[in-house]
Amino acid sequence: MEKSFNKAEIIGQINSAFSFIQKLFNESSYLIKEIEGQLGESEYRFQILRPSGYGISSRSSIGLESNNVNLWLLRKYSVAFAEEIKMNKNITEINESLKILYFRIILNDNDIKEPEILFGVFYDIVKNKDSVKKFEHLMGGFEYVDYKLFSKFPNVEYEDNTFKIRGKFKKVNLLDINSSDDLMKRIIKPSIKLYESI
Repeated sequence: MEKSFNKAEIIGQINSAFSFIQKLFNESSYLIKEIEGQLGESEYRFQILRPSGYGISSRSSIGLESNNVNLWLLRKYSVAFAEEIKMNKNITEINESLKILYFRIILNDNDIKEPEILFGVFYDIVKNKDSVKKFEHLMGGFEYVDYKLFSKFPNVEYEDNTFKIRGKFKKVNLLDINSSDDLMKRIIKPSIKLYESI
């Protein structure tokens, strides 16, 4: 006998799924704003980079091809910070002394068992194209090469025809961060320590 289709149950499941995802994204935005607040109060007065306005860098799609449908929902995204004194009207010029704090939130990926956050420092940043005027121009490209970029984790050594970059990173399971104190102890302080060591 064929199982009956329960329309009301399916509607409830759809509503619950979207409600959960919205709450997850809201919590992610609160986390990023908390990171921003704590870094802004550090001695370096870090400021969030704004590659396309006040937001995250991510790779998404609205394409109907099956490999693009997987990108409809944001599974991972990132934000970056530079010292306030290194920035000029929200433009972070690439030069030999530039160091960038970078945070990558991975909610879902084939290679992880639970959500995690990668954090660390990019340095030795070299632009290979004159069209790249600021670090913010590179951030969107990171989303397309993230597996290659972090293939030597905890180190980064990457080069393509647009840029060359090095980095040192750590990671923490995202669900282990349950308070501002956890964030400070497990992410903010270690990221600043990494920044100072380079």
